[in-house]
Amino acid sequence: MFSLSKSTHNHGGRIIEKWTFDVRSPLLSSAAAVDIDGDGKKEIIFGTKDGRVFCIDEHAAKKWEYDIQEKVDEVESYFYDSDRIESVHATPTIQDVDGDGKPEIVFGTELGIVYCLDGRGKLLWEYRTKGAVRGRIIVDDLDNDGSKEVLFGTTAGRFVILDHKGKERSSLEIEGGIESEPAVHHGRITQVIFGTEAGELHSYDPLGKRLWVFKAKGAIKAKPAFGKLTAAENLVVGDTAGILYCLDLEGNEEWRFVTEGAIYGRATLADLNDDRELEVVAGSCDNKVYCLSARGEKLWSYETDFWIVSSPIITDIDGDGRLEVVVGSFDHNLYILDGEGAYSLDYMPGLSGVANQAGHYTDILTQEPGDHVGKRLWQIKTQGMIVGCEELENDNIIVNVKSGFVEDLGHTK
Repeated sequence: MFSLSKSTHNHGGRIIEKWTFDVRSPLLSSAAAVDIDGDGKKEIIFGTKDGRVFCIDEHAAKKWEYDIQEKVDEVESYFYDSDRIESVHATPTIQDVDGDGKPEIVFGTELGIVYCLDGRGKLLWEYRTKGAVRGRIIVDDLDNDGSKEVLFGTTAGRFVILDHKGKERSSLEIEGGIESEPAVHHGRITQVIFGTEAGELHSYDPLGKRLWVFKAKGAIKAKPAFGKLTAAENLVVGDTAGILYCLDLEGNEEWRFVTEGAIYGRATLADLNDDRELEVVAGSCDNKVYCLSARGEKLWSYETDFWIVSSPIITDIDGDGRLEVVVGSFDHNLYILDGEGAYSLDYMPGLSGVANQAGHYTDILTQEPGDHVGKRLWQIKTQGMIVGCEELENDNIIVNVKSGFVEDLGHTK
């Protein structure tokens, strides 16, 4: 039985489990929720550690399953863990790759094979490269010629661009493996930006010319997030040293915010408090989710009981016109927080503890007194460590649990 607690009177309703789908294999990332067959309803697509890709409908009925069944020769078997060679580490990408008006599913595996399936789960093409593909693949029309390209990096330090038929168009050899999801920014100059295990953030133009490199303190495994935080547009990305960086689009650092744990998930940017400025929300392996101002100042934080590796979701889950922050933790819980946080002034001079004052919430008193803190609205226990969350609808969140369960958690009045 799942436990649920609600800790504010300002938001009505409950968060309930609507269904659970047992994959019977560990999960390593979030699902993708897309209407893949044009029926007006979203399908949920995800990969597993044992090399399967599932498509289920919004009621958890399986529509199809693709079984990879990769083979290795005798030499390759010395270099790969047989239990992991088929693993799908990242969320599948759902895009119209070939321009036929129908979405395709693109994903990579530990063995370094990229697959493209049609909307019914039938193989269209595959591409083999050197090194594992652990970051999510990007599909984008880099040169605005009307034809899409497929972009990804590998743990062998290759950054590859394929055409829409799966043929290699170009590749780069990069020092240090690449596990991050690349990002494409279309501005005055189109930039392809990705991080490396060597702790560098690289920017290239579509022809493979390097534009700039930024050196971070730790490995960069997260995808950069874009938004106008300073006078011009910026990107925000975290590293495994626990630092969240804000750069301009020429690779110059604007500010940094230091946490006490590695940052694996993409930061989320949104105007949470209607001040006409973007806030930055990110999780860390110091067990906390942080909300920062556009200038990198901490607005609030909320502490869970274990690491936060998935990217936060910003949504109005209860339909009250105010945004909430949804974040999953390795402590087996999904947390829904008030986007604006709360101010806690619960320190009483002469006492060693913190006293709960009238009007405050029992779960926010983990910070220093007289501080802005995260205000928990709901918390629901899941069946394991949460490795990823995806929004199905405004009031529904799809949660992927490491132990192999996909759960639909939603708001009800």
